[in-house]
Amino acid sequence: MSAKAVKICGVRRLETALAAARAGADMLGFVFFRKSPRFILSEAAEALVVELKQASFDDGFALPKLVGLFVDAGEKELSEAAPFLTHFQFHGRESPERCAEMGVKFAVDVIKAIPVGAAGDLSSADDYAETADLLLFDAKPPPGAARPGGHGAAFDWSALAAYGGETPYLVAGGLGPDNVAAAIAAQKNAAAFFGVDVSSGVEKALGEKDDDLVKAFVLNAKSAH
Repeated sequence: MSAKAVKICGVRRLETALAAARAGADMLGFVFFRKSPRFILSEAAEALVVELKQASFDDGFALPKLVGLFVDAGEKELSEAAPFLTHFQFHGRESPERCAEMGVKFAVDVIKAIPVGAAGDLSSADDYAETADLLLFDAKPPPGAARPGGHGAAFDWSALAAYGGETPYLVAGGLGPDNVAAAIAAQKNAAAFFGVDVSSGVEKALGEKDDDLVKAFVLNAKSAH
């Protein structure tokens, strides 16, 4: 099986966005969490999106979905980015009600991140079954971490076999071009598996994407069986 969706998160440069989109990435993520090394201002992300849309029109490649990653953000922060996004990705303690309310208010789809260390951690996903359009199963951050994701840590992907929900999900955490096929293969019997998400696994330095790794990740994910 191959991934239905491939998401490149932590995009900060137009060149990275273009490399990912031209390789066939389905989603691009912008991190609006200031403690992240991948943080980008909403106005910078919007300017990037404008150029990406123009290139998509000029060159004929498909425009990926555009995802904003937030951690317990207020409505002002959400409102600044919503006009150029298709999805909010909530990585904090946002309640199911908050997810539903913000998705409706700003007319975007909602992705809710669920930190996973073992199969028992999947139970919280049920709370978001009616309010999230997508779930993101990510590795639990190390104790005392200042940010909820992007640490390059993996978890046992086979633990996701315990997920019995119908809400589609993305797999994240410790993925890279070399292991994305294995992560996809581990989901072969999961009807709700939707795709994969990478950030640190395609970087040459903290917060700096390697465009060749980005392209390799997309191609490997799309060709996995």
